[in-house]
Amino acid sequence: MAIRALGVRARRGATVATAIVAVMTTVGGSGVAVPTSPAEAATPATGSRAFAAGETRELSVTGRAGVPVDGVGAVVLNLTATNTTASTHVVAWPSGQPMPATSNLNAEPGEDRANLAIVPVGTDGRVTLANHAGRTDLVVDLVGWLPDDGGYTPAGPQRLLDTRASRPLTGGGVVDVALGPSVPASALAVVNLTGVGASTASHLVAWPAGSVMPPTSNLNIAPGGAVANLALVSPGYGGAITVSNHAGTTDVIVDLLGWFAPGRGITALAPTRLADTRVTGSALGPAATVAVSTTGLPVTGAGTAVMTLTGLPRTRSSYVTAWSAGSARPATSNLNLVPGRAMANLALVHIDQPQVQLFNSAGTADLVVDALAWAPDGGPLTPIAPTRLMDTRAAPTDAEVPPVVRAHRTITYSVSTSGAVTAALTEFTTQVAETLADARGWPRAGLAFEQVASGGEFTIWLAAAAKVPSFGSPCTVNYSCRVGRNVVINEDRWKGASAAWNAAGAGLRDYRHMVVNHEVGHWLGHGHHFCSAPGAAAPVMQQQSKDLAGCQPNPWPLDGELIGVGAPA
Repeated sequence: MAIRALGVRARRGATVATAIVAVMTTVGGSGVAVPTSPAEAATPATGSRAFAAGETRELSVTGRAGVPVDGVGAVVLNLTATNTTASTHVVAWPSGQPMPATSNLNAEPGEDRANLAIVPVGTDGRVTLANHAGRTDLVVDLVGWLPDDGGYTPAGPQRLLDTRASRPLTGGGVVDVALGPSVPASALAVVNLTGVGASTASHLVAWPAGSVMPPTSNLNIAPGGAVANLALVSPGYGGAITVSNHAGTTDVIVDLLGWFAPGRGITALAPTRLADTRVTGSALGPAATVAVSTTGLPVTGAGTAVMTLTGLPRTRSSYVTAWSAGSARPATSNLNLVPGRAMANLALVHIDQPQVQLFNSAGTADLVVDALAWAPDGGPLTPIAPTRLMDTRAAPTDAEVPPVVRAHRTITYSVSTSGAVTAALTEFTTQVAETLADARGWPRAGLAFEQVASGGEFTIWLAAAAKVPSFGSPCTVNYSCRVGRNVVINEDRWKGASAAWNAAGAGLRDYRHMVVNHEVGHWLGHGHHFCSAPGAAAPVMQQQSKDLAGCQPNPWPLDGELIGVGAPA
C-alpha cells in the first residue's frame, strides 16, 4: 500500500461555509466495498434481508458505541444503499412519529451511494428507516451524536423549493430560497439538496444569499435519476440562501431539516480546498493512501472537521475512506465511486494531528477535499469510531431487534390440509407460524397468534388446487381465499407463486408471507385495497397474485392497513 503526502495551497472564499453534516446515499459512504469484478457488478443480488418496497424498520441508537442512553437529541448516521433494483429513496426519522414527506437518500439500480444524515432520536432511543420502491440492501453506520440541549432544532422537515412545480434551473441559473422566520439570522441551517432529471453532468452550490459564490460544490449530479446531499448553510440577505446550477438543466428540491443555534460550538468555515489531485497530478492508484495537510484551516486544538470528499474515478468502481492521521484505518468508507461520474459525500473526521488520511480501494481516482465546518472537542457534536448498526446483507445486529408491541389480543388458529397435498406440511406449518409472528406483520397492530391442535378461532388450510372451490364462493382453483373461519392457501400458489408476482422478480418466500398475511387479513376484517401510485409498495390486501397494477411487490401490511384491525367479518 502506497502512502504519500499531499497538499495544495488553501483557497479561502469570502463567504460563510456552505455545508456541514449530512448526506444520504446508496452504499458507498458507509463502509460497503463495491463489487470487485465486472461479473459481480453486472449481477447484483439483494440479500435475503433486503428492504422491500414500502418496508419500514427501527434501529436502536442510544446506549451504543459511546452514545449515552439519555440526553441524546440526534445521531449522525452514514446511510448506504446497494443492490438496488429500482429507482427509490430512503427516509430516516425519529421512531414514534409519522414518516415525513421528504427523503434522505436517493438510489438508482447499478450504483452504490452513501450519505451522512442527522436524524433526531425517538423517545425510545430509536430511529426508523423506510425504503420507497423495489428492493435494496441498506448499511447503517453510527458516526456521531448531538445532545438534546446542544442547540440543534429539528424543523419538520419543511419543503422550501421544488422546481418540478415550476421550471428547472438552467445552467448558470440561481434561485434564492427563504428559510423562514423561525431560523435565526446567525444559525447554520441544515438543508437537503436534491437534483432530479439533470440534462447533463453538473453540480449545485448553496451559499448565503447576498454573498459571493464559493469555489466549491455541495452536490454532484449526473443526467437523469435523482441524487441528494445535505448541506449546512448560513442564512444570508433576507434570511435566504442561494442555490446555483452549473450546467444544463435540472430540477432542484430544497428541504429544511433543522438548524444549529448560533454560538453552540459548530463553526462554518470559509470553504477551504485542502487537496485536489487534478491540480497536483497525483491521482490515487489501487490500495493507495494519501496524507492531506489541514494546516490551512483557521482552527486551533483538536476537533472534528466537516469536509466534502469528491471522487472522479478513471478506471473502475472503488470506495474511499477518510480518517485521522495516527489512527488505524476504519473498516468503513465515506464515498463510493462509479467510473465516468463525479460523486461527492460529506465526512466527519476527528483531527488531533494536522493531517487527514484518504484511502482509495481500487483503480485510479482523482480526489478533491474541501473543508466546510469545524466542531471543537467539548462542543455539542461528538464523533465516534464508526459502528455498524445494520447491514441487510449480513445477519441482524442487536440494534435491529424489532420494537416490542404489547399484544392486546391473542388469536388461536389450527393448521390442516385438504385434498392430495404433496407440499411438505411441516414446512408449511413452520412458515405460517413465522409469518404470523413476524414483527413486520399483523403483530404491529398488537395481535399475537398461537397455534393450537384444534378448535382455534380460524383454521389455515393447505389445499390442493382442485379442492379449493369446495370451500365455497369466492374460491377458485387458481387462487387462495378465505371463507368464514377458513383461511385457504392454494397449494399451486404456495409451491410456485403466481405469474404476476414472478414477473415482478419477487421471491417465493416473500410470496408465501404475502398470501398468508393477505388471507388472514380478510379474516381480520379487511377487504381488498388498491395500488396508491405507480412505484409505491403494494398494500398487502391488494390482489398481488393477479396484478400489481404498477405497485411494487410487498408481503407486509402497510401502516394504514394496521388501523381498525378488529373482529373477523
